[in-house]
Amino acid sequence: MNERPRLSPTVDRFLVMRFMEPFAFSLGAFTAVYVLGDFFERFDELVQYQGLNWIGMEYFLLKLPLIISQVLPIACLVGVLLAFALLNRSGEVLAFQGLGISRLEMAAPVLVLALVISLLDFGFSETVVPFTTRQARYLYTVQIKKGVQKGVFAFHRLWLRSRDGFLSVDHYDGRTPPRLYGVTFLHLGPDHNLIDVHKADGAVWDGHQWHISEAHILRIGDDGSVSALSESAFPIEFRPADFILVRQDPEEFSLSELNHYIHSLKRKGLAPGGYVVDRDLKFATPLACLIMVALGVALSIDPLPRHLSLGRSFGLGLIIGFGYWVVLGFTSSFGHSGVLPPWMAAWLPNAVFGTLAVSIFLFGEEH
Repeated sequence: MNERPRLSPTVDRFLVMRFMEPFAFSLGAFTAVYVLGDFFERFDELVQYQGLNWIGMEYFLLKLPLIISQVLPIACLVGVLLAFALLNRSGEVLAFQGLGISRLEMAAPVLVLALVISLLDFGFSETVVPFTTRQARYLYTVQIKKGVQKGVFAFHRLWLRSRDGFLSVDHYDGRTPPRLYGVTFLHLGPDHNLIDVHKADGAVWDGHQWHISEAHILRIGDDGSVSALSESAFPIEFRPADFILVRQDPEEFSLSELNHYIHSLKRKGLAPGGYVVDRDLKFATPLACLIMVALGVALSIDPLPRHLSLGRSFGLGLIIGFGYWVVLGFTSSFGHSGVLPPWMAAWLPNAVFGTLAVSIFLFGEEH
């Protein structure tokens, strides 16, 4: 009895290479479009601050890792759609199936490669992206726009330097209205000795000034004694924009740093809020590469769309990729606002598109 033909390692490599060529092209094209869009969006500021030089180029080079990480899923989807469109055009998919080779066997090498890309994306996002993104923001804000960095994010707190001391904040919430949690001001004298410590549970910005809640002061006497007094005023001379500059965005955290920050907020009795969603997204987003490839393979090998041209395959990839990011944007927003649990907000898009891919693939097997 003759055994059903199976794919050889040579054919596996052939399918992988047919995927890699359009994938690399798509990744380069989407990255270039993203960079050009960012360039034209910032063009007026770059001209105003004389950033059209090597520093400006360095800024965009530092942003490349983040951009590549963000466009990888859609590049995977468009790459696999174009690859199988070329295979369908030459009749190679029909030839494989005529030999009795299943669609799963044809999809397997590409799916394995997609899993490798997802793992590499996760490692890339944990090592290179946080560092380069922080450097890019510093370069643009301080060196190009000539801004003054008034503080740093250290020891899981925001630290800002004022004229006569240091302001420390446990957490800054930029949603309307902006809020501060766990505020401490260290008041220093002319010779940098500590005069007193102002503490407050929180503060709310009304558009003009901060309104302090539960404030008190620890006054340090000349003999070293400490006395606690209540106070109605609090020396916060910074505006919300100053805290936005110091606060790190989720992509500037590695997973371990984000975990430490979340645990630090919980220990202080503060709700981590959207940071839990951002932590789950660090796992879910790289896996989107595998989900997009699975969906692209299911659409491409199914008999119904075999007559799709390269242009239609490219357009279909853009539509599905845009749809994925729209769904992800909605669910992550609902997660940050507390409407959805963090795990659901991060994983729901993958679950929806993954289920769609499996459904299309199983339906196609019936033909």
